[in-house]
Amino acid sequence: MPLEPERRAELQAIKLRALVTEAGHDLGQTPPETLGQGSALVLDGCCWLLADTERPEISLGQGILLAASRSLSQLHVLFDDPQSAAKAACQAQGLNPSPTISLITERTLAPATPEPTEPAVTPPPCPEDFANLCSGAGVETVVEHGMWRGEILGLEVARLVDGITEVGVGRFDREASALLHSDQPTSEALAAAADQVRSQRHPGAGAHPLATLVRERWLRHTLLADPSLVGLNDLVAIDPATERTNLRDPAPAFAWGTDPAGQNVLVACSTGVDVNLTPQTAELIVRHQPDQVIVVVPPRDQLPVVEKSIQLLAAPTNLVPLQGPWT
Repeated sequence: MPLEPERRAELQAIKLRALVTEAGHDLGQTPPETLGQGSALVLDGCCWLLADTERPEISLGQGILLAASRSLSQLHVLFDDPQSAAKAACQAQGLNPSPTISLITERTLAPATPEPTEPAVTPPPCPEDFANLCSGAGVETVVEHGMWRGEILGLEVARLVDGITEVGVGRFDREASALLHSDQPTSEALAAAADQVRSQRHPGAGAHPLATLVRERWLRHTLLADPSLVGLNDLVAIDPATERTNLRDPAPAFAWGTDPAGQNVLVACSTGVDVNLTPQTAELIVRHQPDQVIVVVPPRDQLPVVEKSIQLLAAPTNLVPLQGPWT
């Protein structure tokens, strides 16, 4: 039987206090606080964070935002899951100062071993028939984690899976389209999906889901068309550190370019306060070793907590406000 949220939070707090005490720290009367499905404890300028039990992959980002919001000098994140700990330890290598990432073994803490850094992979060439299909519908082709996709202003409307073009916005839409329009030519289905997205995704767009989904990728689309908006000579899309699993959860969109001085620049596009922004950018710093980083956000999202969190990145970083093309 699942635990009630209050009881789960209480147990997480007890566990965190026990672990920090076992590590030799005097807590006094300092109470832990609930952070998602995890627990946090602020002690002597340090944030101790027990990872979220349901989504441990966001715990490092949660800790970074909490530490940034309170101007804390240290961050120590504790994981039960070895895989999540290894991922966070890899991301921590791209931060300065680097947070401490520990793996919990019973009541003791051990330094987590970073997972190996994945090298940049050269994507496969776009199949000619998929390229022609997308071009005929005015759809842009983008490759991500080895899979070719068709996008309208950053929103996916098609993808190539095992040589078959699946049409739709998101997994459920693709599955529904395959069932309801199986007799319709793929070119017609793609054209209809593209037109539907264009009808909602435009300057002055309202709150329709087709206008609000993955706006960070819409922002990147704008920069790919005109890199000079952030002072670059050229720009190409690159894979994010972690492949996104859906269209609703925010996730930064990345690109790679060069500036007039010939320096290599990693560009991260984000909207809102994205818990994944700093950790995933840090991971790509480790992977690609850029000379500098540009983080692009809409002006309304140029918030102090965002500015403070990206200051932890272990590469010269600038935060650049850019008006979203949807405004």
